[in-house]
Amino acid sequence: MISRTNRQCAYFPCHENLEDCAFCYCPFYPCQEEGLGRYVYSSRLNKKVWSCQDCNWIHQRNTVDRIYRLIQEQSGYLRKDVSAAKAKKKILPDKQTGVVVLGHGSRLKKANTLIPSIISGLKQSLGLSKIYPAYLQLVKPDLCQSLEKLVKAGCRRIIIVPFFLFVGNHVRRDIPEIIEREKKKYPDVRFIYTQNLGEDSRIADIVADKIRNAWVKESDDEDDK
Repeated sequence: MISRTNRQCAYFPCHENLEDCAFCYCPFYPCQEEGLGRYVYSSRLNKKVWSCQDCNWIHQRNTVDRIYRLIQEQSGYLRKDVSAAKAKKKILPDKQTGVVVLGHGSRLKKANTLIPSIISGLKQSLGLSKIYPAYLQLVKPDLCQSLEKLVKAGCRRIIIVPFFLFVGNHVRRDIPEIIEREKKKYPDVRFIYTQNLGEDSRIADIVADKIRNAWVKESDDEDDK
């Protein structure tokens, strides 16, 4: 039997009767098997999460060996899945490509921190370094300033993403007018204006998650009364 224990881990042993650390993060999480765990409310995440604190099934050697055998038997199919995932998550390491994520802008400082936070994730997932925020009103930099910065950085293709939920006057009229003026200033640059957020069907999935979380929290509050 192959021993796969990590006794140097600061949390070892994290479960009673631990035998194997191969799946420190369970690939079946959340398994939702009531005999192995349960849902608990997380005040940090403000929702219920699956807790497997008392489960050590995934750490049993015979369990790990069985899962490894299944992985080996299906390795050909798994490699195809990995290749498909890489193709789907295509990075754009083009040094001449820049992106502007354009928000409305607010007098509330906290409201303006969302876009920089999103840009941080975009840089990692897209492989692009030149992704700048811009705001239509009330906050700097504005769209013209961010476009100028990208042009000076050598970008010849600039993608402008309107971080707006609805197709109002800003999305349909104001932003395109600014872009048309910028095109005349930088005739050698290609400007690409994307759809706004509300036109993406995945918005419904986000709303559904909010509803589920509210439902779970409400049910949990009622149980505590």
